[in-house]
Amino acid sequence: MNTKHVLRTVSIVATAMCLCAASAKAGPAEDAEAAFSAFFPAFAAHNQSRVAAMFAPDAQFYGTLSPELVSASDGVLKYFTVALDRPDVTVATPLRLASKALSDSVVLIAGSWKLDRTLDGRTTSNGPFRMTAVMQKRDGQWQVVQFHNSLLPPPPPPAPAASR
Repeated sequence: MNTKHVLRTVSIVATAMCLCAASAKAGPAEDAEAAFSAFFPAFAAHNQSRVAAMFAPDAQFYGTLSPELVSASDGVLKYFTVALDRPDVTVATPLRLASKALSDSVVLIAGSWKLDRTLDGRTTSNGPFRMTAVMQKRDGQWQVVQFHNSLLPPPPPPAPAASR
């Protein structure tokens, strides 16, 4: 197996383990988080259509590099087509996800994740990113209806020492 396949396999197995652990809890927050967690292996696999299919047709979307709010499904697909049309091996790793059920069919998810890309034996790390998503259950399926992703800002500089 080459490095590309090993990295993708590790990413898929790790995400599957997270999905299995989340589904054992069984409630709207856990179910929506498990559905949202499919984003990471789809992103790592450069599967633009699978990532875009997670979004409701009327979703509001701000990707990391979105200059404007995207509010049409073709815009979400276009964003991920450009973002994922790369020759590198990608590993997308959720660092922390927290879910809160607002109702039986609406869940807020907030968290952070990082991205490692390997090309020609060189790995670059991006992030951590912070993200929020609102998931809504429509026709029995959890869909992303609102999404925001951005780089975590650097920590503030240390406060000057108090003078005596």
